[in-house]
Amino acid sequence: MKYINFILFVLLIAASSCGDKTDLSQFPITNNGGGPNLGDVVYVQQYPTWNQFNQPEAVLVGREPLVYVCDTKNNKLVQLDLSGVQIGELAIRNPVALAQDYNYDLLVIGDSVLQSNDTISVLYRIQLVPVQGFLSNATLLPLLGSDYPTPLTSRRRKFTGVSVFSNNTYLVTRIGPDNTSSLDPDNAILDIVGITSVTSVTPLSGFQTTGNGIYSIDMMSAITTMNNSTIDFIITRNSTGFGFKVEWFVYDNLKGTYNPKFLPDENVNILNKQLDTPVGICIDPNQNVYVVDNTKDSLFKYSSTGDLKSESFGGYGTGENQLNAPQGVSFFNKVLYIADTGNNRIVRYKLSTDIY
Repeated sequence: MKYINFILFVLLIAASSCGDKTDLSQFPITNNGGGPNLGDVVYVQQYPTWNQFNQPEAVLVGREPLVYVCDTKNNKLVQLDLSGVQIGELAIRNPVALAQDYNYDLLVIGDSVLQSNDTISVLYRIQLVPVQGFLSNATLLPLLGSDYPTPLTSRRRKFTGVSVFSNNTYLVTRIGPDNTSSLDPDNAILDIVGITSVTSVTPLSGFQTTGNGIYSIDMMSAITTMNNSTIDFIITRNSTGFGFKVEWFVYDNLKGTYNPKFLPDENVNILNKQLDTPVGICIDPNQNVYVVDNTKDSLFKYSSTGDLKSESFGGYGTGENQLNAPQGVSFFNKVLYIADTGNNRIVRYKLSTDIY
């Protein structure tokens, strides 16, 4: 019965919308191993954990809402309800990132092997409404390969992240080793338009393709857009050594350019807190920013003003509030979902103030 209700729900809405491990001393999450201190605002792990995956690299709570997991080493995308019961799955080679547009279509980055035996990244679309929301009945539609010429082409390029604006255009982060060309470097943020086929691909301008400056898009690992926005976005960079690893860009309508929301001289945590390899990012309705770092085995939470929140947590392991090389994160209805990649599971957390 709940699945019938889900079908009706989807159809009605669609019709209407056609390095080092973390030093835990900086995060007061436990009282000498005895649980949260009285009065602390902390994330509390929810049970059971979802353990049926093989190195999942991304998790997303969709707009239905249902949960989607890139079950990466099992080469499939998995669909679950909010209690963790599997509803469906679809075979995709090495899925690593996903998003959902405002028509309930899924956008997934996976791999494809060409006749030349080159492996390229491919952006796929999965239309759920025509199949009443059931992923197992859907078709995988290839939209764009990472070797797409813009105007040059290279099979060494890879897609790393995807996110959607409220007008259903979408951004894809692309990386690669050749950034000597001023005409078409490998590192790019692609602004893409098109549903069943791509009608335009435009690399965003004004960014530095190498280095570690505040405009750098070198070594991009993930991207997220703002809820109900058509312009602003945040990227993560897993560059080695010093660098601005989380960059929030806002659009200047007068100049027609993207500029950093925070500047280095403002001394905000989101820029100055030295992460190692941040690889997953999301925001909540209050524009708090959540970043998972798979070297520090940790979740970092920042406010909309760029301040590091004390309820950040982590540390290597399989125990309470511990992670192992996490790579994906999603937020829905006061619950935080993390793709705990090295532990082959999805873990969920609630703030202690939200538990009742």
